Amino acid sequence: MDDALSDGDAAGPAAASTRSVLGLLRRYWYAFQERRQHPRVTLQDLSDRELMDIGLTRGEIDYITPERAIERLRDRALYLWGRGGM
Repeated sequence: MDDALSDGDAAGPAAASTRSVLGLLRRYWYAFQERRQHPRVTLQDLSDRELMDIGLTRGEIDYITPERAIERLRDRALYLWGRGGM
């Protein structure tokens, strides 16, 4: 029969909507898992040419990393502490 409803239509729009949301969540989960399996590329991993393309030199990497910023804050706090500023 040509007028017969498909399973998705028979269950109604709520069921179809739930399936699409679940499908979306499943795709995001698989993408998340895929991303976790690949190691991250760091600035140290880039070639000198690639660093030049983004306007950096290998010597500048240490000055823009978060670890370097934390070291500067720590050094500044130690300096102030030594002067009696804290």
